Amino acid sequence: MSALIAVASPAAAQTLEDRRAQCMGWMMQGYPSGIEETACTAQFSLPSPFLFKCARAQRVGYDSVRQRAACKLFFEEASLAADEGYIRN
Repeated sequence: MSALIAVASPAAAQTLEDRRAQCMGWMMQGYPSGIEETACTAQFSLPSPFLFKCARAQRVGYDSVRQRAACKLFFEEASLAADEGYIRN
């Protein structure tokens, strides 16, 4: 019960906003660890940072043929997931 009260307090809300901003920054630039990536993704439902890495590589060039193949597979799987996505009416 006290956890719910702590989240509802203004100080905790600011801390939550700070954490969200931190996680979003890491999502764009790269997480410092897999533990942080897992925690941020679960807490805020953030997309994979690989999405941003691939989008950036698509614009500026891939580091290798392997990276290009990995990104292609990632985008293909994301496309299939989008096709199966729920449509709210």
